Amino acid sequence: MDYSLITKSKCTDEEDPTTRKPEYDRLSKLKAFDETRAGVKGLVDSGIKHVPRMFHHQFDNNSVSCGIHVSIPIIDLEKVKQNRTTREEIVGKVRNASKTWGFFQVLNHGIPMNVMEEMKDGARRFFEQDVESKSQFFSRDYTKRVVYNSNFDLYSAPAAKWRDTVVCSMAPDPPKPEELPAVFRDIMLEYSKQVMNLGYLLFELLSEALGLNPDYLKDIDCAKGLVMLSHYYPICPQPELTLGSSKHADNGFLTILLQDNVGGLQSVLMAKPKPEYDRISELKAFDETKAGVKGLVDSGIKHVPRMFHYRPDKLDKNSSVSNGIHVSIPVIDLEGVKEDPGTLRNIVDKVRNASKSWGFFQVVNHGIPLSVLQDMKDGVVQFFEQDLEAKRKFFTRDYSTKKVAYNSNFDLYSSPAANWRDTLFCLMAPNPPMPHELPEVSRDIMMEYSKQVMQLGCLLFELLSEALGLQPDHLKDMGCTQGLGMLSHYYPACPQPELTLGTTKHSDNDFLTVLLQDHIGGLQVLHQNQWVDVPPTPGALVLISNDGFRSVEHRVVANCVGPRVSVACFFSTFFLPDLRTYGPIKELISEENPPKYREVTMREYAGYYNAKGLDGTSALLHFKL
Repeated sequence: MDYSLITKSKCTDEEDPTTRKPEYDRLSKLKAFDETRAGVKGLVDSGIKHVPRMFHHQFDNNSVSCGIHVSIPIIDLEKVKQNRTTREEIVGKVRNASKTWGFFQVLNHGIPMNVMEEMKDGARRFFEQDVESKSQFFSRDYTKRVVYNSNFDLYSAPAAKWRDTVVCSMAPDPPKPEELPAVFRDIMLEYSKQVMNLGYLLFELLSEALGLNPDYLKDIDCAKGLVMLSHYYPICPQPELTLGSSKHADNGFLTILLQDNVGGLQSVLMAKPKPEYDRISELKAFDETKAGVKGLVDSGIKHVPRMFHYRPDKLDKNSSVSNGIHVSIPVIDLEGVKEDPGTLRNIVDKVRNASKSWGFFQVVNHGIPLSVLQDMKDGVVQFFEQDLEAKRKFFTRDYSTKKVAYNSNFDLYSSPAANWRDTLFCLMAPNPPMPHELPEVSRDIMMEYSKQVMQLGCLLFELLSEALGLQPDHLKDMGCTQGLGMLSHYYPACPQPELTLGTTKHSDNDFLTVLLQDHIGGLQVLHQNQWVDVPPTPGALVLISNDGFRSVEHRVVANCVGPRVSVACFFSTFFLPDLRTYGPIKELISEENPPKYREVTMREYAGYYNAKGLDGTSALLHFKL
C-alpha cells in the first residue's frame, strides 16, 4: 500500500470514506473554505476533529534532524557600534552563518522586550476577534496595503498551510493609522519602526561581511521597503498530516522573524529578547518624573538603578587611568597674545602642539573675569537646586524647536547606559532666547557668560587657524564662530560611583568646546590609551578642539561627593539653517596627505551623532572615506 492510500484511509474529510466519490473536487473545497473568511481559526472554532484533505502534505520524514544536536548560529550584537574589534568579530560571525546556514539568530539587537511582547499580543488580538471585524480586511488583492486571508497561494499550492495571515506594507509608504486594524495599529507602527532600525544595522553588517562598504546594500535600496506578515497558527488536531508553512526560501533581501514560545520554525533570523529585565519601562518611569538624577538622590536612593549600570570594561576606572604616572596637562597662558608678535608666535606653537598631541588644552588669562566664571557655576547650582515645578516648565526632548531644554540624558533611550547627570541646554547664538525665555535664577549670568565666551572663541579660532598655517580669519570665515550652544551639567553625588559614569566616553560634535568645570573635577581625557585626569585649575578653561587637530575622546567619572557642575559651550553651525558642507580643509590636503573624511553638513553630522547617542564610539568613523 503506497503512502497516498495510507493518508486517504486515515482521514475522514467532510465525507464518509465508504461513500466517497472516486474523484475529489479540491477546487470546490478551497472555494467553500475561502468564502467563510474565517480561515483556519474558523475551522478550529467549529470543533473540527480531522484535518480536511486540502491541508494534507506529503512529508520527507528523513529531513528533520531526529534528535541530532545541531548548533544554531546565535550572534550577540552588543557593542557592535562601540568597538571596532568587536564589530569585526560580529561581521565574521555574520559571514560564517550566512555562508553555511543562510540564517542566524540575534541577541541584544536593540528592540525592547516589551515591544516584541506587545507585537505578539497584538497579532493574537487581531486573529482572535470576531470574524466580522477581520472580514473588513479580507482580500486577495495584494495591491492593498493591508490584507487578511488564509494562504496567499490557496488556489495554486499543492496543499494549504495550517495558518491565517494579515499582510501590511509598512515602508516606504506606510498605511495611514486608520487603515490599520485598531486592535494593534499602535504596536504595528512602533514595531515596524524598530525593525527598520535593526534592518539598517543588519544590512551594514551583511555589506561588510561581503567585503563591501557598510552602506552598500542600503544604497541599492535593500532597506527601502518593508512588508510585515503576522501569522496565526491555530492548534491542529492532526499535526502529522499538515504544515504551518511549506518548505520555501523567502523572496526578500532579508527576513526578520519574531516567534513566540510555542516554536515550530525550522530556520530563523529571529529577534530574541533578554527576558529578565525590562529596561524601557525603567527608562520611561524615570523620564516621566522630570526630576532627573537629582530627583533620585533627593528621594534617598542608596543603590544606582540598573539603567545607569555600565559594563566593567566600559568603566575601566582602575586599570586605564594613569596610575601614579606624572602627565603634564597642556596649560596655555594667553596673556600678551594681542600685544606682542613674539608672544603670539609662542602661543600659536603651544596651541599647535597641544592640539596635535592631545586634542585639548587649558587656557589661563583668557579675558573672562573670575567673578563671571564663579557666578556662572553658582547659576547652574541655583537652577538645578530650585524646586522641581520651577524646572519642569523647561523640560522637553525637542531640541529642534526649543531654544531652552532641561532633561536628563539627551540620548536616554538610545545609549547603552544612562549617565549620572542632568542638563540644561540653551541656544545662545546666533539667535539667543529672549531674556524672559531663560530661567530666572540664572538668566543674567547666562547672557553675560555666553557673550564673554563668544569673544574668547573668536580669539581661539584665530590661534587655531594660524596653528594650521592658515590666515587668522580662516575658521571664522568658514562660519565656525556663528553658532553657540551652552550645556550646563549637574552631577549629583553618586552612592555607587563604581557602577556608572557622569558622561560616557565620546568626542564632541562641534568645531570647538569651551568647558568650565568646578573644583570637584572628574573630567578625564584619553591620551596614549590612558585615562588622564584633568585637574581643576582656578580660573582655567578647558578647550577641546575638533577641527584639523586630534579629536580627543573624553569622559566624566561619577563621584561620591558633589554636586559637581560644569558648563560646556559648543561652537557649531548645527544650530543654523546652514547647508554648507564641511570636510578636510582644502589648503591642508595634498597627494601625500589625502582627505580621510567625506564632506558633510553640520546638521547631518550632528543628526547622526545625536541619533547614536554617547555609545563610546566616534561619529567620525561613519563619515570616513
